[in-house]
Amino acid sequence: MSKKNKAAIPETEYQSRYSAYRGDRKEESKPENAKGTFLRFISLIKPYAVPMFFVVLTSMLSTLCNVIAPRFMGSTINILQEQIDVRLSGGVIDFTATYGQVKILAALYLSASFFSFLQEFISAGVSQRLVCGLRADLNAKLSHLPLSYYDKQTKGQVISKIVNDIENVSGSLKSSILTVMTSVIQVVGSFVMMCISGNLPMTFAAICLVPVSALVSYKVSRISKVWFRRYWDTMGDLNGHIEEMYAGHTIVRMFGHEDESVKEFRTITERLGKNSFMANMISGILSPVLTLINNLNYVSLCLLGGVFFIGIKNGTIPANAFGGIGDISTFLSYSSQFSNPIINVSKIINNIQSSLASAERVFNMLDELDEKPDVSTNDHKDVLHGEVEFRDVSFRYVEDRPLIDDLSFVAKPGSITAIVGPTGAGKTTIVNLLMRFYDVNSGTITIDGTDIYTMSRDALRANFGMVLQDTWLFKGTIRENIKYGRQDASDEDMIEAAKAAQIYDYIMSLPEGFDTPLTEDAANISQGQRQLLTIARAILVDPKVLILDEATSSVDTKTEQRIQTAMNELMKGRTSFVIAHRLSTIKNADNILVMKKGAIVEQGTHEGLLKADGFYALLYNSQYTDGIPPED
Repeated sequence: MSKKNKAAIPETEYQSRYSAYRGDRKEESKPENAKGTFLRFISLIKPYAVPMFFVVLTSMLSTLCNVIAPRFMGSTINILQEQIDVRLSGGVIDFTATYGQVKILAALYLSASFFSFLQEFISAGVSQRLVCGLRADLNAKLSHLPLSYYDKQTKGQVISKIVNDIENVSGSLKSSILTVMTSVIQVVGSFVMMCISGNLPMTFAAICLVPVSALVSYKVSRISKVWFRRYWDTMGDLNGHIEEMYAGHTIVRMFGHEDESVKEFRTITERLGKNSFMANMISGILSPVLTLINNLNYVSLCLLGGVFFIGIKNGTIPANAFGGIGDISTFLSYSSQFSNPIINVSKIINNIQSSLASAERVFNMLDELDEKPDVSTNDHKDVLHGEVEFRDVSFRYVEDRPLIDDLSFVAKPGSITAIVGPTGAGKTTIVNLLMRFYDVNSGTITIDGTDIYTMSRDALRANFGMVLQDTWLFKGTIRENIKYGRQDASDEDMIEAAKAAQIYDYIMSLPEGFDTPLTEDAANISQGQRQLLTIARAILVDPKVLILDEATSSVDTKTEQRIQTAMNELMKGRTSFVIAHRLSTIKNADNILVMKKGAIVEQGTHEGLLKADGFYALLYNSQYTDGIPPED
């Protein structure tokens, strides 16, 4: 889980819910409805009905050419047999009829290859458009999911579904569907041609083992499906571990946890290897078993064909009952065309099961409940004054674990309201409720007397600016990062914002100035400079209400003074909420809310609260003695 998501809820609550999530992972290993998943994937093809029609048409034409060709091959063999008999009797061989048959065969096989190429070409385009649409749907889904979803999912799992699972669906399921479709057409065509041949005993011998093959395939696929789902779940765990260890490699080294990290990595990869081995081993059993069944079937057909041929030669079987050796060769070709598709399908069973497991994970994510829709479409964005009131607000993350009950306070326009208290007291929860990252269970939150639930989320959040302790900058230029919240801002406004944030001189000292590229996580600039850039970004947005998660705890004294100066400039004329960690930084706050167990136990100015000698005084004094006492 990202730092941003973790910061959105109390640490203790995050840990309990994350632990619960990890404990529920075992349940996720159970197989889902493979049939339903497959049918749902097929339903996604409906918008591409026209190109898919041509895919089916070209597949049928290609199969038709391949199915007709053996009859001409058999005729060619019969003609050659007749010419050999003529030669043995002293006659002259005439290959004119043979040349005609060969030309027809060449035309049939060339046509089959051409139609097969068209089939692959069209289906590849459909597959890519389909998967691009699926990936777009998944990306759009991410913006509609509630924050609680991300609280329960590791970043690795989310990334794995968007990247690995979608890619697996794209590569495997497309080719699998194509193979299955072609195989079905080929099986039906070859079966019809065998029936037309009139040799019912050999036709029966060719199809009698199909139910056995189908039963074996069904049993093996049910088992392999479980292991393939476990494999992709473990792949998500591995991605999460790698992302976490890479992002926090400095901390890992600082605390000497390299060996533990490597050990956990090996544990996950061993589990991944076991799941992969079991999935592929079980599904791999299917191909040799079906090949053995097919070979036994082929041997029996050869024996029957030999019996018929000898009977025809001896006169015990009428020649018109089955023709010559060419007809036997033709029938063997059809029996091969009938059984080989079954073998081909068995060989891609592992791909099918792997793709279905990935598709299940993607569909499960798409089926997650969206964030509750806005009850109002009011897009009014301008807050004139910025007066914020909490009135009898109650909230809990978990139904049976109360966190905030009947919370009430008022933040006057342009005032600074500091929120302090021990870990888990509900400080960050107030921000989550104010920004509507979570919805209250009861009570009312208003801005300028307007219930925030009568405003759309976009309209509400357009009035807020946030500067968090954990800075967030993306890969791009300094200009792009500062303008992130207001991309239509002029360069003059951007420069003024940078000056107000005390970061302009530093930017201009860089060779490329505002066009200086930032690496991922802005690792090429210092923590203090990153924080000043986020302040410049907030100043440029010019919000009416500010939320500040004290940003000076991880920088040196000089940088802290610069950040504090920039924050003071940012807070001028704006209603500000400051989640305070260093109580010495909120001495000038207009109102300090002292929270304990989700309730406000004290509120007032810094001097007034110290004189009251209550819980705030205990917290303040403890920072210079034994530390902040834990909550009872």
